[in-house]
Amino acid sequence: MKKLFIIFLVCFLTSCSGDYRGVKLISASDSDGNEVNIAKPQQQFESRDLETIMPFKRKTKVALFLPMTGKNKSLGESLFNSAVLSIFENDKDEDLEIRLFDSKDTAIEAKKEFQKIIDQDIKIVIGPVFSSQVEEIANEAIKNEIVVISLSNNRKLMDNIDDNGGIFLAGMMPETQIDKIISYSLSRGKRSFAVIAPNNKYGIAVSSLYKKLVKDRDGIFITSELYSPSGKGIENAVYRTINAFSVPSEMAEGGGNKLEDDFTVSNEDKTYADVILIPEVGKNLSKIVRLLDKENIDERPYQIIGTSQWDDISTLNDPNLTGGWFVAPDNEKFRDFERVYYQSYNKFPPRISSIAYDSVLSIIKTVKATGEKNPQVNHFVNYQDQQNNGFNGVDGLFRYVDNGLVQRSLAVLQVGKGKFEVIEKPTEDFLLY
Repeated sequence: MKKLFIIFLVCFLTSCSGDYRGVKLISASDSDGNEVNIAKPQQQFESRDLETIMPFKRKTKVALFLPMTGKNKSLGESLFNSAVLSIFENDKDEDLEIRLFDSKDTAIEAKKEFQKIIDQDIKIVIGPVFSSQVEEIANEAIKNEIVVISLSNNRKLMDNIDDNGGIFLAGMMPETQIDKIISYSLSRGKRSFAVIAPNNKYGIAVSSLYKKLVKDRDGIFITSELYSPSGKGIENAVYRTINAFSVPSEMAEGGGNKLEDDFTVSNEDKTYADVILIPEVGKNLSKIVRLLDKENIDERPYQIIGTSQWDDISTLNDPNLTGGWFVAPDNEKFRDFERVYYQSYNKFPPRISSIAYDSVLSIIKTVKATGEKNPQVNHFVNYQDQQNNGFNGVDGLFRYVDNGLVQRSLAVLQVGKGKFEVIEKPTEDFLLY
């Protein structure tokens, strides 16, 4: 079945408000006219709100290239829902025409589906989500002068694309997050750093980056320990981390941690980790933190830190994480977005859904500012409004960079009792890549 969807929505307009709360998808059809059910979120205002069928027939065609079938279907539907909310809340002049394409599960499937976007002469695409799919479609997108706002955060993609010429990575970049949390830790008097991470591509990449940035900022890197993503090996990784230490360079071979044969080391000469990064979430994160406390028999002080993965309800519900620091967008706007999303779909959105919302917002604002039906790469890169050097969305201030990355101004948050507390607000200036 072809997966070009012509989208029809039911929009419920409350009698007491002019905003579009409670958007509900009732039907969609593919290019053959076959009805396709994508998402039918529950609507709690049905009995009192006016239903109006409203097809998208707007000027700038935008493809949502998301996984609408397969193992990631639920994620795709959430991203689609978020994009729809952004349309109703931000596209007051009806400048956009949204078309939905199924990126499916694999890179090969995505490439085949992307050809349909090319055939439709669509010049702006939001998606796909996964880096392998982005890499597969990149050359065709560049050749056809299509702006692709992908949801990937894999910076190494840019190394594999000869000319990024329109491919943007809108995901939360690990580099920005890690640099921010290291800088904040150093400003609080922390000097020595360790990491416990899953032994997968993400964990290895984060660990390597963390080690480099610690050394670049003249911190002391203690150790990097890996465990199986299934959780196997966590106990050993925690034990090694809590007991690892550094010694003065004159006591070690080559300035490392291996002692010269004729040296003994006292406790005063040992430097243990002040800060331990755990780029994990859920059960493994909770287990690691509990074991760190158990193994720390000398009760040495240390600070646990995390990435934006921690911005999750499971973190708030875990008392072991209280006091931990992590980097993420200032979440006040996301909480508002989360409430609107819940009112509309009777479920909470995954954290990544805000990126889809903000991507639509950025297209609307760029079209409006330039007056261009199909704005080009430079229009996105050079956009600024009267208040901000970039776009201000659910995830705060962000801007597109001509190297294909998306810069964000992030906050440092602390896990409190029942809420995340902002302990360092985002700056109005962007970090340089």
